[in-house]
Amino acid sequence: MKPRTFLCLALVVCCARALAARTTSVVDGDIGGSVTDSATGTPLPGGEVRVIREGNTIATATSDAFGRYVIHNLPAGSYNVEVRYLGYRPEARSLAVGQTESLAKADFRLVPLPVNLSAVEVTSSVPLAVDTRSGNQVFKQNDYHGAPTNTTSQILQQSIVGAVRAPTGEVHIRGQHAEYTYYVDGVPVPAGISGSLNELFDPQVVNQIDFQTGGWDAEYGNKNAAVVNVTTRIPSGGLHLDASGYGGSFTSNGQALNLSTNAGKVGLFFSGARQQTDMRREPVAFDSLRNAVENFHNDGSDLFGFAKLQYVPSDRDVVNLELNRSRTRFAVPFDSAEGVIDDHQQDVNGFVNLGLRHRSDVAELFLGAFFRDGSLNYTPGLSDSATFVFFPDTAHYILSENRKFHTTGLKLDYTLQPHHGLEFKTGVLASYTRGNENFSTVTNSGSPGPASVSDLKGSDVGVYAQAAIAPSDHWEIRTGVRFDNHNAPFAGNQHQVSPRVKLSLFPDPANTFWVYYGRLFLPTNVEDLRAITSDAQGGVAAAPTLPERDDFYEVGYVHRFPFGVVTKLSAYHKRSSPGIDDNTVPGSAIVTSVDIEQARITGIEAVAEIRPRGPVSGYVNVALNHAYGYGAITGGFFPAEPPSGTFDLDHDQRLSGVANLVYSARGFYVSATGTYGSGLTNGADPDSTYGTGLFDFNKSIK
Repeated sequence: MKPRTFLCLALVVCCARALAARTTSVVDGDIGGSVTDSATGTPLPGGEVRVIREGNTIATATSDAFGRYVIHNLPAGSYNVEVRYLGYRPEARSLAVGQTESLAKADFRLVPLPVNLSAVEVTSSVPLAVDTRSGNQVFKQNDYHGAPTNTTSQILQQSIVGAVRAPTGEVHIRGQHAEYTYYVDGVPVPAGISGSLNELFDPQVVNQIDFQTGGWDAEYGNKNAAVVNVTTRIPSGGLHLDASGYGGSFTSNGQALNLSTNAGKVGLFFSGARQQTDMRREPVAFDSLRNAVENFHNDGSDLFGFAKLQYVPSDRDVVNLELNRSRTRFAVPFDSAEGVIDDHQQDVNGFVNLGLRHRSDVAELFLGAFFRDGSLNYTPGLSDSATFVFFPDTAHYILSENRKFHTTGLKLDYTLQPHHGLEFKTGVLASYTRGNENFSTVTNSGSPGPASVSDLKGSDVGVYAQAAIAPSDHWEIRTGVRFDNHNAPFAGNQHQVSPRVKLSLFPDPANTFWVYYGRLFLPTNVEDLRAITSDAQGGVAAAPTLPERDDFYEVGYVHRFPFGVVTKLSAYHKRSSPGIDDNTVPGSAIVTSVDIEQARITGIEAVAEIRPRGPVSGYVNVALNHAYGYGAITGGFFPAEPPSGTFDLDHDQRLSGVANLVYSARGFYVSATGTYGSGLTNGADPDSTYGTGLFDFNKSIK
């Protein structure tokens, strides 16, 4: 460790010890309890708990998988505790935190809202909040009234600071290329095929989403530029059925159907939706030959289906079975220069998750099993310009692809909390993937050309152990280590041991400081384009794409003001050797992951959650980052000459921002959201003005 780094950490530890050792005239205390359904006793995970004093929100918390919550470090005094949950009547009560550190308990048994229009009261605030203890941003469906055309990726872009959305729909977070993983009710959903633009599920199935873009525990591996923890809706009350539809410009139309019911210990929730539009890949395409904006050949449709069966045999056990299926069909936008005229793509994605949780007084066991499958079928039109060449053959072909995969996996976690302030957790995540990749070619006249058919298989195994130690409610250290092994075609076994540590300081409920270091290992998708590229290169195949290996550093500060404003400031730096990006196989529409010999990402972020008294609320996300690379680009596509110097990554959008404003009063609700991005690179090579600093905007390539 460098002396400067050691000195900084030593100063932080000294501050933590001073805070823990300080004497105060008033003893801090905790508020905790549970949130359950009043009729069935079903625990309600993801419930929003707010502690209020003199009209101001002092602290917030979210109920866990068993409906439990706890808020630490509250000064002695009287408080109001409010709980809100989607589909239930809000509830509040008063209680006092005493002069000892004993827990002031407040259990809530929420009453489901009756299904009638008189029960609908639009008094929501902004749907995004900042967790003042972890710094994570949290999306609440209970406060969300978005357009019916909104997708999950749009919610990610509008919620996560530093997230930008490409015209294709991909979400880039903190200057990284779509390297995030969904966890649905605790079960991971592995990434799909490279180039797939299918939305995994409809936002209607969501109750809450917790976005973790840094400070990851050792539990989280794989693609973790962001960990997107989704808590799905809980079946409650009697039979509930609602249907809706919409229509709009660009021949947009859609229909949705939701159904839920609960009978004792068993509940069922179902959601289905269909969307159709002539603006599927927004924004409209830029016709580079005529130098004009076009919206030709941009139609598409999406189908979503989700079902959840929940069984709660006791207050110590929860079982969830979830089935999800989605399909996207769309046309590739027109570009006369590239010759894309009549191309179509179909993406299909699905998963089946089974999650079982059991708790005792001091321990919790989680077992998750999952099956994930997907396919991508790209069919070019015969009128396309034939540009794909099989060396040394000089004939030109049009290339189509049909790729499929399925992944089976298991996640097992065991948590032990022998007493307050001490927690140990260990677990394993293992998955096995199989599939095939079929590529075929034709000439413009329809004559078949060379083809490639290859099976693929691979696996991922991660084992971790971690501990959370909090000798005082004023500071906590979370540390752990994980081991990952990734097996993919031709890459063989790639593995890494990754230590992680996070030190957090909590001087009071209104302030949180943290510093974090983590070693990261990001495996690629289990894909193999070597077969088709080998055929194209006369038997010379490109090198395989290897996992990304990172050193990640982060510092952050969260402050809650007494007048209803929460702010977050954070800074981070990531060094990747190699880094991962994607690229398109020349002369085709095939997208695949590639390695960049060295990648560097630095960024700063600011968040403001605004919830003053009254009908107006809002939030602002602003981020500045710089993602660049240097060295050879290898893996997944034809061998190419390495760049001569440093270059911006193609998804590097330097400055990004989102602002949302909500007015809600007397049954009237209006919301406005605006997004800003400084733009992606234009493909021009860097010149002598290029710089790698955070404030070097490199306008010559923008």
